Amino acid sequence: MGYKPMCVNTADKVFRMSIKPWGLAVAFTIACLAVTSVAGQEIAIARQKQDALNHVIQVVKSQPYYALSWHDLKLAVTDEQSANYIKDALIHSGRSAADIMEQSLWVDAAAGHPEAALAFYDDNVTRHPEDKSLSNTACWARAAHGLDLNNALKVCDAALAANRQGYTLVFRGMVELQLGLFDQSLRDFNEALGDKKFQSHPMLADAAYGRGIARIRLGDARGQNDIETAIRAKHHVAASFEDIGITQ
Repeated sequence: MGYKPMCVNTADKVFRMSIKPWGLAVAFTIACLAVTSVAGQEIAIARQKQDALNHVIQVVKSQPYYALSWHDLKLAVTDEQSANYIKDALIHSGRSAADIMEQSLWVDAAAGHPEAALAFYDDNVTRHPEDKSLSNTACWARAAHGLDLNNALKVCDAALAANRQGYTLVFRGMVELQLGLFDQSLRDFNEALGDKKFQSHPMLADAAYGRGIARIRLGDARGQNDIETAIRAKHHVAASFEDIGITQ
């Protein structure tokens, strides 16, 4: 006799025992299959999370000078245990103590505790006012990770006041998109795209993608062309925006 799934076996029993077998058997089978489907989805999600964690740990071990991807960290860090696995791998990765500390801060941020990471970049600005690039990094820490949006605009404004660069305009534009300030974001992306010094920068595609989103939000159909151009130039650019809640 061939094997029958648990739902089918149980439905057979209901059929034999019931006065009105068909209705009960069918109803039970549908309910049971629904539960089985949910369980299957949960298993698939758990496998995806484990695969993401394994990938990040492999990157830590094989690429000791590689900054961990926010996209990968958000997938991999699902609880305190997974965060500790990654931080332990960092400790044994051969990286410098400073890099281990900084990357561990981002692991904690991905786990929902970004305060120490943001404080680290803010403190750098305070301690080294002569380095104008540090204020941009404090802006990036918020803009590119969707963090501390209540203060992000002020931080990015200060970064642009210190050193007006195309990439900082992109970061502020990303903050403005997240805050729903579409006219302002469009101006920043346009300025970045029009900066001759920025034309060879790898974030030019981010500026084009951001402008595309801003245009679409403002009802301008040309935004789709911007998005398609940006994706051709940098295939993962959409994921960078989606990770902070900016979608088409």
